[in-house]
Amino acid sequence: MKEVLSPFEDHRFECVMCGECCCSRSIPLTCEDIKRISRYRDPKDFVVIFGERKLVLDRREWDSGCVFLRDGMCTIQEDKPLVCRLYPICVSDYPLTKEEGKNIELDDGSSAFVYVDVSCKGVGRGKLVDLEEIRRDALVLRNEVFATDLEALIGWYIDYEEEEPEEKESD
Repeated sequence: MKEVLSPFEDHRFECVMCGECCCSRSIPLTCEDIKRISRYRDPKDFVVIFGERKLVLDRREWDSGCVFLRDGMCTIQEDKPLVCRLYPICVSDYPLTKEEGKNIELDDGSSAFVYVDVSCKGVGRGKLVDLEEIRRDALVLRNEVFATDLEALIGWYIDYEEEEPEEKESD
């Protein structure tokens, strides 16, 4: 599925569980994403370091699908990465297409550009996408991305490895 970004304008969305979005893109991870997902698997089983410091979700070798996708369903639905929770919405600090995305103000006074991936089969179905929710999630994502670095992840992982199995489940 080739991503087709269009400026956000009161779009509707309802996931049709086709799994295409889980098989066609690299998913950036924040340290907070990794901490949440580590309740399901050891981070070394799902984190890939891309380039010098970008952390992304691993993909299955046989179909390039997300390692957490089973029969079109996300097995970590409640704790999936924030980028996945936002999809098909895309939020950026700068314009990504010739048509400038919807410019929204975030709670910290900064702004972001909002797009929707209209290639997603669920776009146009279901309820209206809540712009206030996008505004909140965009700020959380920006803050988590800013706080994510390889050194912090390594420090957290060393502590994670030293925990007893029962402690890992209760996090």
